[in-house]
Amino acid sequence: MVMHDSSIDEICRRRPGSLDEVRGIPGFGEKKTERYGKQILEALAEFKNGARASAPLEVKSKPAEETIRLLGEGHSFLEIAKLRGRHLGSVVGLIANLVEKGELQFQPGWIEEAKLASIEEACGRLGTRALKPIKDALPPEITYEEIRLVVARLRGEQRETA
Repeated sequence: MVMHDSSIDEICRRRPGSLDEVRGIPGFGEKKTERYGKQILEALAEFKNGARASAPLEVKSKPAEETIRLLGEGHSFLEIAKLRGRHLGSVVGLIANLVEKGELQFQPGWIEEAKLASIEEACGRLGTRALKPIKDALPPEITYEEIRLVVARLRGEQRETA
């Protein structure tokens, strides 16, 4: 294994344009950047120029489709995690990724109004690049899952306006 899925997700989200930017990806230090950084930048450049994977990719994974269906049926995140045999964080991560990509509409009811306002305010001050500084600036009762969902919505909105 070269890198974790979370590192791949960050590469796809940030699309680094230099080795310094690759070093900023979680999981990439000097050695990994030296070993794989140029290849990653070349692959991103090819993608930017229109190259795509040779095999067609599914628009949505089966887990994504199932999660969207269960949300549509009114199930909570915790219920979806139990039904799918997953951890709550994994389900919220999948939902956040769908929101960020614009494949699922963020629902304000997912997060209490006061928490939502606090998270949005912290994101306004600290940005949406990393979750930990946001978590550290908020009361302890606000979870990473709640922060991840709001950050995903904000990132998706930023992407739409870019």
